Amino acid sequence: MTTVTVPNELLTIEDWDALEETDTNRYWELVDGTIVMNAFPSAGHQLVAHRLATRLDVQLPDGLVALQHIGVTIEAQFPPTERGPDVVVFPRARAHLDVPRIDPVDVRLVVEVVSPGSRRTDRIAKVADYQYAGIPGYWIIDPAADDDSRFVAYELVGGAYKEVARGSGVITLERPFPVTIDVDALLTFD
Repeated sequence: MTTVTVPNELLTIEDWDALEETDTNRYWELVDGTIVMNAFPSAGHQLVAHRLATRLDVQLPDGLVALQHIGVTIEAQFPPTERGPDVVVFPRARAHLDVPRIDPVDVRLVVEVVSPGSRRTDRIAKVADYQYAGIPGYWIIDPAADDDSRFVAYELVGGAYKEVARGSGVITLERPFPVTIDVDALLTFD
């Protein structure tokens, strides 16, 4: 068993960057200067995120890229918040080896794949965080949900998220860029 020493004070972005990741079975985020530890995504969770990133990548306008597991700054000022969406779409020109996270002004879309322990966080806290950061699009994919809420898409309108799509099957959206997603194909595991 790995022992992790968690600081007992709020962290700055510099403190966060200086921490060594000591437990590879956990996935870490920084929320209001506090470390939030989650279970590492399951194989099925990662498969859904990988499929989505691959399908997005071939449909994206030139200059954009869809990547998995890259941090997005929600609030850089103390106490900082950095989230780690399952998929992030941003300009390819921002993908450099020395960039530890993406600034929200560069992000076009974030996607969270819901895990059993993340349902409230993905549907409440992250909606508020991504909206606060001004990210134009937020999608939630929930493999365990009924057909109506397996896929939910939000678009930033007047500073607030508005639900623009929900369901399963083939879903076509025009914003934040034109894209068609077959939700059922993303969530088929056989």
